[in-house]
Amino acid sequence: MNNAVEKEPNHINQDSKRLSKDTLTYGIAVIIPALIGVISISIYTRIFSLEAYGEYNQIFNTTLLITTLFSQWIQQSIQRYRPLYRSKNKLWEFNANLTNLLAYMFIIIIGFALLTSFFKNSFGRYEGYYWICVLLILTQFSFLVLGALLQSDFKVREYKNYNLLTAILKFVVGILLVFYVSENPISIIYGLVIGQIFLIGFMFKENGLSLRSLRLNPTLQLIEFIKLFVIYGFPMVGWFIGNSILNLADRYMLEAMSSIKDVGVYSANYSLVSASLGLLTTPLLNAAHPIIMNKVDKFSDIEIGKTVTFFTRVYLMISLPLLSFITAFHKEITQLLLGEKFREGSVIIPILFLGLIFWNLGMYGHKGYEIKEKTKIMFIFVLASAVVNIIFNTFLIPLYGYRGAAIATLISMGTYPLLIKICSFKYIAWKINTWSTIRIIISCVLSFFIVFVIKNLFTGYVVIQLIVGFAITLIVYVGVLIILKEINYQELKEKILQKRSSSSSK
Repeated sequence: MNNAVEKEPNHINQDSKRLSKDTLTYGIAVIIPALIGVISISIYTRIFSLEAYGEYNQIFNTTLLITTLFSQWIQQSIQRYRPLYRSKNKLWEFNANLTNLLAYMFIIIIGFALLTSFFKNSFGRYEGYYWICVLLILTQFSFLVLGALLQSDFKVREYKNYNLLTAILKFVVGILLVFYVSENPISIIYGLVIGQIFLIGFMFKENGLSLRSLRLNPTLQLIEFIKLFVIYGFPMVGWFIGNSILNLADRYMLEAMSSIKDVGVYSANYSLVSASLGLLTTPLLNAAHPIIMNKVDKFSDIEIGKTVTFFTRVYLMISLPLLSFITAFHKEITQLLLGEKFREGSVIIPILFLGLIFWNLGMYGHKGYEIKEKTKIMFIFVLASAVVNIIFNTFLIPLYGYRGAAIATLISMGTYPLLIKICSFKYIAWKINTWSTIRIIISCVLSFFIVFVIKNLFTGYVVIQLIVGFAITLIVYVGVLIILKEINYQELKEKILQKRSSSSSK
């Protein structure tokens, strides 16, 4: 596929096949929910005011932060240790212990909510959201943990189905409540809760969990299991808190140092960026993560490093041309998808998009740290990035408002992969193919300039302009990659013909 890259080892070729298959399945699980999310953003930014939409985003992001605190250490531990239990034919033991751990976490969350409820009068405009947000945290927590089990077991089809059904239910119920019950952002939150709660029981059973495993008195085996999860996963809590600060501090600081209107504009445009990048990169990352983790104790660190390098190259080949397209058409995208009051923020879309590319790049680079259980170092790096974010926001928001917040996000999200890259040689070296990356960047820059020059020829209908622009961007990008020999045209042609012949023989 790449003349400049050495012949890939056999296990990486197998990974490539599995990656293609699983990415396609995860793609369906991500693309449709992401499209539904874009549609909902388009509807809500036309219904709600800047203040109301900003208020909804603050509520949603806060519940997401709290859910992260309770769930991510369990999710990461599942991905790390479930393959080991599977290899020893002890999944029954894993399931029983996990069921009890989840029960304890439910008790902790509810207890925490009851204690905090005594202070909810001090939440001001957000007081009325309190109890529905508690339910949202419980349903999100359950859905995320049970989804991690499906991913770890390579049940990508089931994972896809649950994601699709949940996304559809959340959207439909939320829209119905907004239009027929109350045109208030709290209706969206009710829709999120109702949309998830219906499927949690089915996911519980799908993963082989049973309430019969519950024990009032914890066994020594259960205590050791929880201890294992805590030692590995709790530093990841710090990492995800740092991640949440990195992603959410700008909203809180915008509200405090500027206005809730700026939060609305910033959040709407940020959501478009997150959804569009997630369409292509989230399925890839979801497919790559269990493949990498299942190599632990089976391959050497060097071979695992080669696998991470391969996935990094694929990620850059997918994400960078999308940046070219969005940079050229950010105004047209917001014209199509956002309410008029929110469109002024389109200027921050390319900035945020590049920041998220950097951030997701770090998700591949830190796999070596995860495997070596150096999660404390990951926490230090993400905390450093969060501090950088807060410092730059402090200076830039008073000067430039939400534009300053976007610049701060770009700088801080670029800090994390930089730190990961500098120190990775101590564990599993994260190597990025320099010449391959240069060729990809050259192809993206050329496609951007060509599309930007000719895009005004297709003015009139925004949808047609975007479709034609995307097609030209893709054609130019792939063409330049072939010219630069980053893609082997002959090999690509043979693979396509081989797939056609195999499909026709069936």
